[in-house]
Amino acid sequence: MKIYKAKGNSEFEIVDNDILDPSYVKLKISNICPVSSDIGIYTGKYSVKYPIVPCHMATGIVCEDRKSIGFPIGLRVILNPYILSTADNDGHNDVGVYGYDTDGFLRDFIAMPSENLIPFPPEVKEDEAIFTEALAIALTTINAFSIKKGEYVAIIGGSVLANIIAQLVKYFQGVPIYVSNDTRLIDIAEKCGIYYIINESTEDVYQRVMNITGGRMADHTILHVKDGVSPHFIFSLAGRGGDGVVVSLNKTLPMFSTNIALISKKQLTIRGVSCGLSEITSAVNMLAQKQLNFSHFIDKVVNFNDAKVLFDEIAQEKNRYVFPIIKLQ
Repeated sequence: MKIYKAKGNSEFEIVDNDILDPSYVKLKISNICPVSSDIGIYTGKYSVKYPIVPCHMATGIVCEDRKSIGFPIGLRVILNPYILSTADNDGHNDVGVYGYDTDGFLRDFIAMPSENLIPFPPEVKEDEAIFTEALAIALTTINAFSIKKGEYVAIIGGSVLANIIAQLVKYFQGVPIYVSNDTRLIDIAEKCGIYYIINESTEDVYQRVMNITGGRMADHTILHVKDGVSPHFIFSLAGRGGDGVVVSLNKTLPMFSTNIALISKKQLTIRGVSCGLSEITSAVNMLAQKQLNFSHFIDKVVNFNDAKVLFDEIAQEKNRYVFPIIKLQ
């Protein structure tokens, strides 16, 4: 057994044993995706209780027979990243997350409560299942408002999450407008069939959205909160009486400042989303439907033993990779 515990100083304490609860299901981790919050924990950016095992996006394989409760050896599962005991009946409250509020998944073996394990259909690949949490958050974002056929949705903050949201907008018959300043993500968006793409670095975003929408601007706007994103677009690209969602993969949001006067001037409704708990099952079902394209996201794969090398690379250059994963053999 090997466990990486972040110390908050860009170093890991490597532990080779752990006490596994015998009432839980024992798993071998198969895929792990470190995201920006995991790197922030590694470098000491957040006020968490150190040392802590980061990472909350992972898949695994049952390695100890629990057939009696539906988990035979070899069953492939998605690890639900939310600490279910912290949620109310509607999945609200301040829902805890593995890898932030308690030890996460950067390890080779783990024991998890059965209710946190989601078997995924045989037609779903491991490299698709790793996107379950992002897809669940994207579905929660879309469900924050009702998209009517032909309505325009501006999605700001080029990222994998923003791309998934844009693909969902198409699925629900809306018209996504994808705004990014990253040429890699723009290229991926084109490959995923997103028609309206605006390069924030080279184009007048406001004018382009005005031209695309015939002057009425977007019916809905979505801002993926991340460093380097222009937050004012969630207001300026919205039409009068529109609504917007500020979304993040988790509750670790970067600080930003912007003029909120347009909220009252345009009579906008703004919501926030940082948890996909209520849509986890729907996300797995959508993965099985094969309606979305995840094939272009993963651009770096490393072995589990090279996890520190990957964390150091991203800590030095945060946008070095689009979607890196750690694979365990």
